[in-house]
Amino acid sequence: MCGGMAGRAAAVPRGPCGPWLCLLVALALDVVRVGCDQDPLDPVYLPAALELLDAPEHFRVQQVGRYPPANSSLGSRSETFLLLQPWPRAQPLLRASYPPFATQQVVPPRVTEPHQRPVPWDVRAVSVEGAVTPAEPHARVLFHLKGQDWPPGPGSLPCARLHATHPAGTAHRACHFQPSLGACVVQLEFPSHWFSQGSTTRAELAYTLEPAAEGPGGCGPGREEDPREQALPVGGVELRPADPPRYQEVPLDEAVTLRVPDVPVRPSQLFSATLLLRHNFTASVLTLRIKVKKGLHVTAARPAQPSLWTAKLDRFKGSKHHTTLITCHRAGPSGPDSSPLKQSEFLWVDFLVENGTSGGVAVTRPVTWQLEYAGQAPEAEKDKMVWEILVSERDVRALVPLAKAEELVNTAPLTGEARRVPVRLVTVDSGGALVEVTEQIGCESANTQVLQVSETCDAVFVSGKESRGARGVRVDFWWRRLRTSLRLTVWAPLLPLRIELTDTTLEQVRGWRVPGPAEGVLEPEAAAVAEEAERRARGCRLQYQRAGVRFLVPFAAHPLDGGRRLTHLLGPDWLLDVSHLVAPHARVQDPRVASLEGGRILVGREPGVTSIEVRSPLSDSILGEQALAVTDDKVSVLELRVQPVMGISLALSRGTAHPGEVTATCWAQSAFPAPKQEVALSLWLSFSDHTLAPAELYDHHDLGLSVSAEEPGAVLPAEERGAQLGVVVSGAGAEGLPLHVALHPPEPCRRGRHRVPLASGTAWLGLPPAPTPAPALPSSPARSSLATEASMGGKRWEAGGVGGSGGVRGKFERAEEEAGKGAEAGEEEEEEEEEEMVPAPQRVTDLELGMYALLGIFCLAILIFLVNGVVFVLRYQRKEPPDSATNPASPQPHNWVWLGTDQEELSRQLDRQSPGLPKGEGGCPCETGGGGEALPVAQAPAGGTTSSSSTLARKEAGGRRKRVEFVTFAPAPPAQLSEEPVGAPAVQSILVAGEEDIRWVCEDMGLKDPEELRSYMERIRGSS
Repeated sequence: MCGGMAGRAAAVPRGPCGPWLCLLVALALDVVRVGCDQDPLDPVYLPAALELLDAPEHFRVQQVGRYPPANSSLGSRSETFLLLQPWPRAQPLLRASYPPFATQQVVPPRVTEPHQRPVPWDVRAVSVEGAVTPAEPHARVLFHLKGQDWPPGPGSLPCARLHATHPAGTAHRACHFQPSLGACVVQLEFPSHWFSQGSTTRAELAYTLEPAAEGPGGCGPGREEDPREQALPVGGVELRPADPPRYQEVPLDEAVTLRVPDVPVRPSQLFSATLLLRHNFTASVLTLRIKVKKGLHVTAARPAQPSLWTAKLDRFKGSKHHTTLITCHRAGPSGPDSSPLKQSEFLWVDFLVENGTSGGVAVTRPVTWQLEYAGQAPEAEKDKMVWEILVSERDVRALVPLAKAEELVNTAPLTGEARRVPVRLVTVDSGGALVEVTEQIGCESANTQVLQVSETCDAVFVSGKESRGARGVRVDFWWRRLRTSLRLTVWAPLLPLRIELTDTTLEQVRGWRVPGPAEGVLEPEAAAVAEEAERRARGCRLQYQRAGVRFLVPFAAHPLDGGRRLTHLLGPDWLLDVSHLVAPHARVQDPRVASLEGGRILVGREPGVTSIEVRSPLSDSILGEQALAVTDDKVSVLELRVQPVMGISLALSRGTAHPGEVTATCWAQSAFPAPKQEVALSLWLSFSDHTLAPAELYDHHDLGLSVSAEEPGAVLPAEERGAQLGVVVSGAGAEGLPLHVALHPPEPCRRGRHRVPLASGTAWLGLPPAPTPAPALPSSPARSSLATEASMGGKRWEAGGVGGSGGVRGKFERAEEEAGKGAEAGEEEEEEEEEEMVPAPQRVTDLELGMYALLGIFCLAILIFLVNGVVFVLRYQRKEPPDSATNPASPQPHNWVWLGTDQEELSRQLDRQSPGLPKGEGGCPCETGGGGEALPVAQAPAGGTTSSSSTLARKEAGGRRKRVEFVTFAPAPPAQLSEEPVGAPAVQSILVAGEEDIRWVCEDMGLKDPEELRSYMERIRGSS
């Protein structure tokens, strides 16, 4: 049908109203096209509680405009969680519960790249060496567990096995994580045949995790099979034929340069420093003064070219320092050199480190250098260069920061509480030992607008004053001569907050009153004082709709280069639910209009307009705001949507947008109930304003719920569980058992017409019969009276907890006092206020709206067409045709052709004549004068209109003459309307013949006298 309507768009008529019709048809097609689309699913879900256990930091997330998700229904619910602390002390559990049923599952492990395999631990691997040589053929990799603390004891942590793959073969080795740091180092030695003498090769490193085992180091021997299918990559390491020496050069002045080793030295180790001299140096004597602290000695000074230079060493001991004076003399002239600025070695100075470094702690020993020679620049004579030697009993190879997490969600602007990530600094020795560093540490954040670092360098944090987020923000750490960096990702909220309400307009529910004094009631008028006093005396107040509230915000990271392209957490269409964080700071601006219960439920109090706002705990600024209205317009509860729950099933799955994304889906089990099985009933209220609300939004004391069954004794009340309604059933047959649920006002407020159920619904335990009977909707008291009697007119057992006002009973059980109750209800109805239950309007679908709109547009088009016709008539009415009496020969616009005999013509003419005409008029002129002129056979009545009709008569074979007459209908003047009806034809026959023709016409009729013709016509009229 929709395609046919669109296909007729080209058939719009053209004319004065054509453009308007085109526009109207186009609008109509758009409306119908919207109506033809599939209606959106109702936003219902199973109100089961989904919660994560043993997960300290997590968020509920949702896509924009997709709550609840598309796979949710009356019997199922789906929620997505984001775990930021990957693996806590125990593996997190996800629990789904709908009392009295509950189930839980262990959250599946994270999926890691590149093989998309789940791993039970979140591990960070750091390669210490980028290249190895035959002198040091060891590759060291540090493994660190991220996340929360782990259970104490060595047996609870796994082992990490490092695999090296080279064209010449494979090698592997494992280490066991230390409980104190949650880290370990694998030191893997490469075979000598992997090193090529002429070129540099490369070995690829990967690792696997395996449970701890009994054996050396707490790890098993490992398997020789190829691990590449399951291993996680670490990186590569170069295998070089030789290792170039590591040193640094420092100029002492323009002519002399000092070259010192750039590695820590051991106690009792001998090392050398080298002096380089330019070729254009001309002085013959050079004095070098070296000052060292105790623990370091200058043992010798050796010329690199003894034939050119000699060196003399003198030592002077002091209380704190030792001074060594080295005097160098030129022994012979130097040969010619083509590059005078080139430097060459000319002196080696040997040092010795004493034993003991204060218990193994690394210390620095400063060495002061000063040059003196003839021709030296005056400003350089007093310059001194201080070189610090790092002395350590350990061969420290790297400084590595260990962080609990590599990403941080900055919720400080929302809560006012700082977020911290602990950081530890450890050193890696040449033997693979790990030592934590706590003193003499320096640190600095590269961007304080994103992330800050503590003064003691033990944590990075955000305090809420940061203005943005970033990916890969750098924090630098240093200790002694070692430096390292830590990169983290900081996600910042994009304000303002999004406050989502399930209903932004809360209306009064018709016929529903709840116990309690009236809130915010204005002073009544004089005529309603008695009614208001009676209403307050009864202690019941109006019930307004309620709405669920959720606070959402997207998180994003800004680029480090200052660009505008943001990177969103999970994606640009994902929002994090921060209701648990900002609920303490949320409030309703006017608490007389509405209030927040628990930060999650919005309760209407009295008519008015207000807003929900969230204020910052840091600056008292508004983080988000949402307007709402409470009106006194009345809505009805159309129906109850009931879902029986006889158990809960749960399924978990990992997402791909983020490693911590977990989606949980739970659904209600609805199998055939066993005897004495408890069944919970999930209820949704459907209102006439096209909104839906779960019964959990309302206070259970305000809900009067009752359940009835067709079979007596089939259901019994269950324990009280708040808004959840539970029953115990005896079992269902082959076709299932229908349960009828009714919603009433609470018992104290149930009077008169309020004893009629507000709404009802039906739930089937087991399979319903085919076809499924449609539940009756109590839209009016008259329609629902029979159902009400069936569900309420029986013996009543109090259900233990449906607000103290619900009950479970047999549907067809009768009670003797039913008539008495009916009489009492009639008396109470007379005292009831004006409020009555009226038929609630049914929901109009989008297709019906489109058809109604199309019908209205077509009616409007017809009206436009009629108006256009009226305008056309009025436009041409003023142009009157000329009078035919004054101009008989003028052409007429409307001509009628008449065929008939002469007798019929004469009869018609005589009928139109006046009865009082003289004999000489109106008859047949049998005898006339000559001349051959056309004489009138009949004249029009006096005062009548004449017409220019012409009649042609000719003789026909057989003696009958036919006459063709052209008659024109001319409008009569307004003054003559009373004498002759409007539109009567005025006929005038003109015989276009001579006297002979007229004579034979009368002879053929047998009438030669006009009197005879008149009497003949009168006889004909008398006989008729």
